[in-house]
Amino acid sequence: MSTSITVRRYLDTQDVPYSVVSYPAGAAIRDSKNELETDGIPGAAVARAIILKDVSGLVMAVIPVTHRLNLDALNRQLHRRLKPADDIDYRSIFSDCAPGVLPALGEAYGFETVIDDSLLDQDYVYIASGNNGELIRMTGQDFQTLHSHAWYGNVFSQIAERAETPQEIQAEAEKNRQPNNIASTTTMRQRIERITNLPPMPTLAQRIIQLNANPYAHADDLAKLVEKDPSLAAQIIRYAQSPFYGYQGKIASIRQAISRVLGYDMVMNIALGVAAARPFKIQPSGPLGLQAFWRHATYSATLAQSLCGLLPRAERPRPGTAYLAGLLHNFGFLLLGHSFPKEFALLHNAVMREPQTPIIDLEQRLLGITHTEIGAWLMETWNMPPEVIAVQKEHHNPDYEGPYSSYVQLVILADRLLKTHDMGDAASEDLPATIMATLNLNDEDINRVLERTFDNHEDLDSIARQLVA
Repeated sequence: MSTSITVRRYLDTQDVPYSVVSYPAGAAIRDSKNELETDGIPGAAVARAIILKDVSGLVMAVIPVTHRLNLDALNRQLHRRLKPADDIDYRSIFSDCAPGVLPALGEAYGFETVIDDSLLDQDYVYIASGNNGELIRMTGQDFQTLHSHAWYGNVFSQIAERAETPQEIQAEAEKNRQPNNIASTTTMRQRIERITNLPPMPTLAQRIIQLNANPYAHADDLAKLVEKDPSLAAQIIRYAQSPFYGYQGKIASIRQAISRVLGYDMVMNIALGVAAARPFKIQPSGPLGLQAFWRHATYSATLAQSLCGLLPRAERPRPGTAYLAGLLHNFGFLLLGHSFPKEFALLHNAVMREPQTPIIDLEQRLLGITHTEIGAWLMETWNMPPEVIAVQKEHHNPDYEGPYSSYVQLVILADRLLKTHDMGDAASEDLPATIMATLNLNDEDINRVLERTFDNHEDLDSIARQLVA
């Protein structure tokens, strides 16, 4: 029998380059070297598939051949009651493969798939081709691309001298029914807290903060600083020319954008937000991707600024600072994706699979730490304005009553309003009565602001696309 036709068609359809390598049938792992008994193929890079089942259906677990599956740990992570599937449950699915040979390509065969994320550390990954004595070799990046909808985890397998049988998997699960190990969430928090190479604040953002602290600075100083970055300057002018601000004339310079439309404070904060976030690059698409991040950030910032205008002048926060807080309040996602891509991929996949589960709950379950904590941690390290730090920490806490609570409350309202348009990560669409009463706002005024914001959706979407680029 040759390479599985399902595997070949899937790889060709996905346009993934691969090669086929041979190994002796029945090759084992070579003790401490963790190599297959052929050509030095590292066992840690050879993926094997284990088929599991529960009342919800079949699942393919993919782990290195050097590892044993810890079914109990996997069930805790997935909140399921999986057990080894019987051969009769999946034999027909692999009808184009040699008996007992299961290619570790769950999506090719329509399986829900969970993958040991140690496979993501490999330069090359090897999977069964469907034929005895044959492996398919592809880059680790291509293997990850082929499993873009899979779950990833790092606590459900351990290094072992040999692969275990289905009976041994079940026995291990029974033995470990009472958890006696430290949860992965604790390990994740410790890893994040131990990191020492936090990204430095971008130079332009540092200069903007220094300028903001200078009591003698004026509009010309800010204009000269922004104009040194043509891309940022173009974005500021685009903001000023947006119909949202209602200016009918032509804006030809940053100085005009400051003096005629946006004002010093607004331009300062737009520039700071864009400059601070620009170096962070994460995957572009998906619910936590860069496109979704900037679209949500742009709308949230605009709404927070607009809601400021509804408050009595004596109690009104600074609109520019409210804009900046809204623009950066989910910065933790950027830091997580930038510095911890595997953990970010795990969270991203969970959001795709459980869109109705609050993001904070998913983060606590999978990571043991939230984007609110991560974002505030970086903002504090960067000495960002205290209003921004407070919003980072508390924008999912409608009961917050600490310093700068008005900024927190405005961003919470903005996010919940956006939730009604299927945008963002707010846990609810309900507007908290306590916040409405504290800010002395009513539904009619708020809905008018929301309607006005979405009347200009094309312009805001265009601004968000510029920020992604």
